[in-house]
Amino acid sequence: MDLHKPERKGWGDTEDMNNGNKVLKSSIVYFFAVVICVFSVIPVLWGLSTSFKTDKVVYAIPPVWLPKPVTFANYVSVFHSKDMMRYFLNTMIISFFSTVISMIIGVLAAYGFSRYKFPGCKTLLWSILFTRVLPRVTIVIPFYITLRNLKLLNTYAGLVLVYLMVVMPITVWLLKGFFDNVPYEIEEAAIVDGCSPLKILTKIVLPISLPAIASVGMYSFILAWNEFLFALIMTNDRSTRPIAVGLAFYIDEMGVHWGPLMAASIMMSIPAIIIFSLSQRHLVKGLGEGAVKG
Repeated sequence: MDLHKPERKGWGDTEDMNNGNKVLKSSIVYFFAVVICVFSVIPVLWGLSTSFKTDKVVYAIPPVWLPKPVTFANYVSVFHSKDMMRYFLNTMIISFFSTVISMIIGVLAAYGFSRYKFPGCKTLLWSILFTRVLPRVTIVIPFYITLRNLKLLNTYAGLVLVYLMVVMPITVWLLKGFFDNVPYEIEEAAIVDGCSPLKILTKIVLPISLPAIASVGMYSFILAWNEFLFALIMTNDRSTRPIAVGLAFYIDEMGVHWGPLMAASIMMSIPAIIIFSLSQRHLVKGLGEGAVKG
């Protein structure tokens, strides 16, 4: 008499189950990715829509998503505002010099930490990162007192010095990761040929690391461009005030001027968006490689 035996699951069934689990996990990941993207994009789209609305439509109830009629008056008012154009110019100047100086110092410091070992090297390297981790409100008063004593309040030089504290730690740590990945054998061959350390850095290491340096430079520029707290405390008039602080002056005793505020915010975001769009692939790759070692 034949006995009925239960069939065992073969490799094909197991593979189907694994594929099903992978599809389920991927679906969950994509679902949350879409939710996060929508959650991030909706405020930007709402601000863009508001920048083209009239005051009447801005305060309409229920809210109107698409502006009817479309008006460019908010952008025209921003362009005709001498204060806003001055704020925009101030931001360009401060961000540019903050980025250039931080890159020059950061390259030298990162290369030194990567290639030379000296007493206190690790401690000094971690102390640089610690300045970035500290809450800014805890150091804003010491910075203010220092700049006041140096008579650098409300000056480009004072803001650039303060911005370096924001940008420099990230620059040094990321660049050190890049330099750690450069084969030391190339530098040894250059030393045999009689190259000095400075020449090795400028003629060999920098050309190899140029894409990484460019990505860190653009990231540093975006950090400086968006800085608000230090600029708010260290400036007191339009001569040096950046646009991140200038946007706050669209809020007064009459309320919030949403149309011009959103128009100015969109204009402020354009340089950062352009830089990130043009360098997105290199920026993401560079930040990933720079974070491998440290």
